[in-house]
Amino acid sequence: MQQKSPINGFNAGFRNFFKAIPFIFNNGLWWAFLIPIVLNLMLYFSGFALMDSLGDMLGLKIDEWVKTDSENGLMQLLPGFLAGFAKILIQIGFFFIFAYFSGYVILILLSPLFAWLSERTDQLLNKTNYPFQFKQFIRDIWRGMVIALRNLIYETGIIILVFIASLIPVLNFISAPAGAVFIFIVSSYFYGFSYMDYTNERVRLPVKDSIKLMRKYRGMAIANGSLFSLSLLIPFCGVMLGGFTAIIATVGATLSMNELPEIKERTKNYQITPN
Repeated sequence: MQQKSPINGFNAGFRNFFKAIPFIFNNGLWWAFLIPIVLNLMLYFSGFALMDSLGDMLGLKIDEWVKTDSENGLMQLLPGFLAGFAKILIQIGFFFIFAYFSGYVILILLSPLFAWLSERTDQLLNKTNYPFQFKQFIRDIWRGMVIALRNLIYETGIIILVFIASLIPVLNFISAPAGAVFIFIVSSYFYGFSYMDYTNERVRLPVKDSIKLMRKYRGMAIANGSLFSLSLLIPFCGVMLGGFTAIIATVGATLSMNELPEIKERTKNYQITPN
């Protein structure tokens, strides 16, 4: 299917995201949804354990820094009050940091699953078998992690620039809602890029050419990543849902990439054994 514009790519990205859901269940890939549950439980308990440890350490430091010999009962309560307040700040900070980085935490930690899912989707879609190569599988995982880190750095840089621009009187005419929408689009693009690049790695497309291809089909990347981004914004359960939507996004991205003429052409260059 020839994509003529970013808008066409956008429509295809949405269509294939929702097409991925029955594809997953019809082909017995539903078990992959269990892995984000295990990951989130691990992150949840390890995160709270880390916060408690940091809080206790900070509380001891505060007791050392804030010593009072006053007989005033309120003054004697001061170290405990400051320690409790510090713990609350740590919890709030952890929440916001994890909320921002959670999408990339999912991309990095689950990259082995995403690499396998993308390849398996390709096999089922095209009725072919790619011979398993452990070294290539490791390269797929490594590239997925590198792309995720690269996109995180670029996204963070853009967000910082937007924030700085909002402080400049000449440029701060842009409203806060408009800035938030722009940042959401940027995040969606980089998330979608990450999911779509698994296919690019499989057909041996160099990173620089993958970047060019994603820019060409940026509408597709934004559509695929936007639904993942939306799930992360849901209060309290966003990270849990993010793991599920990441699986759908990986399969949907692979379905979309298989429609691109550039990918179809490169696939011809590899020996694939029919089922």
